[in-house]
Amino acid sequence: MAETAREYLIHRFRGDAQSLRERMGALQRGANIPGPDAATSGRMAEACDAVVHLLEGIGVHDDMQSELAALAALIPQLDERAKAGAHSPPVRAVYAGAATRIREVEAAEAKATMAGTITGGDVGEDEDDDDGDAEDDDVHDDA
Repeated sequence: MAETAREYLIHRFRGDAQSLRERMGALQRGANIPGPDAATSGRMAEACDAVVHLLEGIGVHDDMQSELAALAALIPQLDERAKAGAHSPPVRAVYAGAATRIREVEAAEAKATMAGTITGGDVGEDEDDDDGDAEDDDVHDDA
């Protein structure tokens, strides 16, 4: 079963939160890892959790277009949260990144829809489809 855009984003940000918490734990145990410190990693994980909460809040949709519209409606909220996190560039980056991921998903779906429209949805199908009907076979017209 194919993963929906909403499911993809939830999975991605849950995974990011988990990775950041693992990083935070490693730093707290004394590991020397380049990048954000433990406290910043924790705040970034909390921001990822907040993104997941927003995504879960839109609920499941029966069709892709409704789901994409609901996801796109989150972009202004994510942009506002990014501005509110200006004091912490890494936290701001989580929210800005979530808005960017939604825009990317929208663009990818639009591109896929356009490709389906251009090809008629049946890639590689010939105009003279041989479905076994005698009327498709010109040899039998002389009989």
